[in-house]
Amino acid sequence: MTQARILIVGTNVSAATDLRNILSVEGYEVSSARHPKEVGEYVDRFDLILTDLPPHTDDLTCLRQLRGLCPTTPIVLMTAHGSLKTAVEGLKAGAFDYVSKPVTADEVRSIARRVVEHTHMPSAPPGSGDVPLDETSPFASLVGESPSMVQVYKAIARVAQTDSSVLLQGESGTGKELIARAIHASGPRSSGPFVTVDGGALADSLLESELFGHERGSFTGAVSSRKGLLEQAHSGTCFLDEVADLSPALQGKLLRVIQEKEIRRVGSIATTALDVRIIAASKLPLEPLVRAGTFREDLYYRMNVVTIDIPPLRERLDDLPLLAKRFLRLYGAMKMPPVTELSAEALVLLRRYWWPGNVRELEHVIERAVTLSPYSVICPEDLPPAVKDAVPEGVARAQGWVTLEDLERNHILQVLDSHARDLGRSATILGIHRKTLLRKLRHYGVAACYGIA
Repeated sequence: MTQARILIVGTNVSAATDLRNILSVEGYEVSSARHPKEVGEYVDRFDLILTDLPPHTDDLTCLRQLRGLCPTTPIVLMTAHGSLKTAVEGLKAGAFDYVSKPVTADEVRSIARRVVEHTHMPSAPPGSGDVPLDETSPFASLVGESPSMVQVYKAIARVAQTDSSVLLQGESGTGKELIARAIHASGPRSSGPFVTVDGGALADSLLESELFGHERGSFTGAVSSRKGLLEQAHSGTCFLDEVADLSPALQGKLLRVIQEKEIRRVGSIATTALDVRIIAASKLPLEPLVRAGTFREDLYYRMNVVTIDIPPLRERLDDLPLLAKRFLRLYGAMKMPPVTELSAEALVLLRRYWWPGNVRELEHVIERAVTLSPYSVICPEDLPPAVKDAVPEGVARAQGWVTLEDLERNHILQVLDSHARDLGRSATILGIHRKTLLRKLRHYGVAACYGIA
């Protein structure tokens, strides 16, 4: 392999030395600079630039300075700010990649190898330029700095600049719609409409009319012509939630929309050209449904150009304090006197719980705790019984037992999620009255996740 040349830009001499030692052993020629101004006329000598700046430094200012000096050299942003804003702004400002610190030696080697082997860097990144981000934007709602969420941020930032269909897979409550909105907001369609369609919310006959629209007189009650949701999303994005619940007939019609880029309203023989990006979502993995013959293979591949798997909350518990604090700021400020803190004991209980409703359930738990707390601090007694009494999964396994209530609770929630959260149908399958099911969900502290007051 030809000896590649790598430049490290950073004010931390110790960190730069560590990076130099790791990369030198791999056979790279490594140089360092404390600031972009020191790079000067020699910047084109390098095959890769790594930035490693202190936590409170403006990473993007340094990145833009380096990009101005070297328009074609790959730059990898090593940052302490593991957020969607950093991913979107960094990649738009010209970073080849961004990595959330701390970074392991293996990650450094992998980055260097991958970038040096990359031979087709564009002279300017597509859609480069600043995208204003603020607390009211969809980006502010995505919280977390765990490695799994950093990967999600990077996927959002990259796919947003294309027009490809995207499939979001993740459990209920993981934030699929928030991610769809973030993709829309950071791409070229951001000025167009964002329209949401819930595939499991309506009967087929109603959903077809909702999706495709209808002409006057096409069915009883159709007193006027009406655009469907797909047509309303023209020049923007249509978010199709729970696509696994679509009937085979609707799957076929949706496939035609994606393939032919045109739509035909119910009761019409005319077609209308359609320019819309499809972002689909499912709480169930679609590949097993394709193998079982319940989901069309051709539609799956049309929607599955890019798949983003969204981790459940229990797999990124390091993000739980950040999420809890965000919801505390949101709801705590609405109460007088405000609720501003979460006790250490309450945080321990939150981390011990297994969160079947994911981030949505955490939000409802914090809102409930704020409502019930008589003080400015949320304490364990403000949390619902299901959270307070949860047995850590590792402890239950180690001791070889689980309570009957845990077994019942898990079974009930699995039945509900397997039947599109239909309370009546789930109660029938469970062999209990609907009122009994409602009472149990309230006892578990997850009623709000199922739309129950």
